[in-house]
Amino acid sequence: MEPQGSNPNRRLKITGTFAVAIIGIGLAAVLVKIGRKPESQIAKSKLPSVEVQIAEATRHTYRIQSQGTALPRTNIRLVSEVSGKVVSVAESFDAGQVFAKDDVLLKIDSRDYELTLAQAKSQVAQAELRLLMEIKEADVVRREWQLLNQGEPTGLQAREPQLASARAALEAARATEEAARRNLDRCEMRAPFDGMVARTNVRLGQFVALATPIGELFATDVAEVRLPLNPSDLGFINVPSPNRETALGQAPKVILSARVGKRSTEWQGHIMRSEETVDPVNRMVYVVAQVADPYGLTKRNDAPLRSGTFLRASIEGRTQENVIVMPRQALRGKDRVWIVSEESTLHKWLGYREPGHQNRLTFRSVVVSFADARQVVVTDGIRAGEQVITSLLAGAINGMAVKVREPDSTNE
Repeated sequence: MEPQGSNPNRRLKITGTFAVAIIGIGLAAVLVKIGRKPESQIAKSKLPSVEVQIAEATRHTYRIQSQGTALPRTNIRLVSEVSGKVVSVAESFDAGQVFAKDDVLLKIDSRDYELTLAQAKSQVAQAELRLLMEIKEADVVRREWQLLNQGEPTGLQAREPQLASARAALEAARATEEAARRNLDRCEMRAPFDGMVARTNVRLGQFVALATPIGELFATDVAEVRLPLNPSDLGFINVPSPNRETALGQAPKVILSARVGKRSTEWQGHIMRSEETVDPVNRMVYVVAQVADPYGLTKRNDAPLRSGTFLRASIEGRTQENVIVMPRQALRGKDRVWIVSEESTLHKWLGYREPGHQNRLTFRSVVVSFADARQVVVTDGIRAGEQVITSLLAGAINGMAVKVREPDSTNE
């Protein structure tokens, strides 16, 4: 049994506990009564933002892109046509030097060929003398024959075999003289055209034999660039016909460019012909562009188009009216674009929208006449003034609501 003296303490603890509980309940009630209720918010859906371009019907000139290497139209290997020691070399006969047509580039010792020519001339003189003697002898025989037989001699009586032999000997002697003269002329190697030296293989004092490589020359009048094209691209270019001569001004223009470091240089050329065959390896057709005076020898202010330069080409094709030109990224797949349905003109003027009125993304099939890495040309399927989506959009669905991004706005 609990002692009598502990009852007051127990009652005091119980009373304190109840008092604290009552005070807490009262404070909670006050806080609930004066507290602010949380506001409920309706979740707003965020529409995907897209960039658009307004379609415009325009006049478009097709430009076909290609690439190739500049090479001289005329390039020859110079070889020795006679044997002998090199006795003279022109200053222009060195790699990178320019020469003119008929310039003497190199001389070979000609003394032996001069002697041969002199001997050939002597043989010609002897053959001419023999022929004259045979002619005189034949005349004497003919006169004697006519006096004795009163007829015209033939065959051996007229010394016809002797005359034929003398004439043949004279022709052979003259041919020998001509060969000797040509060999003498070949001792001087002359430039066959205006051009530049690509490589030399001989020097002064060197002995060269017949057909010894002397060097390489190329003409500087015209440079050519073989440009590969897809056969379907030929429909956009007026390629010159192989059986017709095309004037330079009527040939399709081509802009050739090369970049060295940060500097880009351009040259203007013309498509002068097509090779008219399909390469069996890459299935491409090659057209040939020509650039006149590639080294700027007549126009000193032009940058030289050096042989072997890799070039990018932009070929000017035919012009077509009433087409839509869009950025390449506007095309989805091969023949589809995304169109944004236009807002009501009244809503735009008043500056508000009706509830539920939104721009919609619509799939549209189009007719594409040409497409490259930069742009696409559409001939049917888009009307002028329509908004064509040019930005990327993941998970696009036909008919989904979108927000047109202003040109100067940033992504939300």
